[in-house]
Amino acid sequence: MVGARRERLAAELRRIREGLGVPGEEVAAALGWSQPKVSRIENARIAISTRDLATLLHYYGVTEEVRAELLTLAADDEGFHGAWLVRAGGPQRRQGEVASIETRVSQIRQYYPLTVPGQLQSPEYALAYTRSGGWPNAEAIVARRMSRQDLLRANDAPTYAALLDARAFLAWPGNRDVILSQLTYLRSRAELPNVTVRIIPLGADRSASAMGPFTLYDFRAESSPRVVFVESQTADLYLSATADVEAYSKLFDALTVDALSHEKSVEHLALLARYVEDLEDPRSNDGRP
Repeated sequence: MVGARRERLAAELRRIREGLGVPGEEVAAALGWSQPKVSRIENARIAISTRDLATLLHYYGVTEEVRAELLTLAADDEGFHGAWLVRAGGPQRRQGEVASIETRVSQIRQYYPLTVPGQLQSPEYALAYTRSGGWPNAEAIVARRMSRQDLLRANDAPTYAALLDARAFLAWPGNRDVILSQLTYLRSRAELPNVTVRIIPLGADRSASAMGPFTLYDFRAESSPRVVFVESQTADLYLSATADVEAYSKLFDALTVDALSHEKSVEHLALLARYVEDLEDPRSNDGRP
């Protein structure tokens, strides 16, 4: 099985590079590798470490779900069964998007308590969020994020379920217009047939709690295990052990119990918009000019 996964990973990496039209020599020069190393990896003659793979995929600019799946294959080949941590960032990401990779994820489930996930972000929110986070080339990041949202409009789109806490709409990047446009945009994304959005309202009695945001990926390939992705400012945590995935899956279901239905959540967005419009900035009364 390990050999088969290494061969599949090698073929995917070669296909990504060729899809971008990038010579192996250019990849090697950009990452400080030798050209033979790139060739041996793409021909499955040597394994690639999760660290090197994370750097390579970041350079190629692959999407989050593709990165999660391929890192799982590499970690299994390397003997890291269950959990591994990779540094976020790395070399400057290519501005081109990977166009040759088909939809490979069958289901995405996300819990976000304090921010809006990328698949649901409006252009205004995405730009303000990226700028406030201090990431360079904010406009380029937002352009890629908007392009990735086509995933949920495709004919073979995966099932997508987002579980959001209402607190995410009470602390926003940028000015108030940003969050108001986001609430409108979210209603339009919620109309997609394969998308479910559920909101845990303010003041709701809570029966479950999570320490932070997380994403559950289910893949179409039988050889790809399910993955939990936990993102932080500087590093990414991936979990593929069955016990870990089941624990997060049960947590997602438990959190969902506290949320409004999809239909009620869409209605609740209009209420939240009115609430935000009526909010006063507390700093206007603190004596500062």
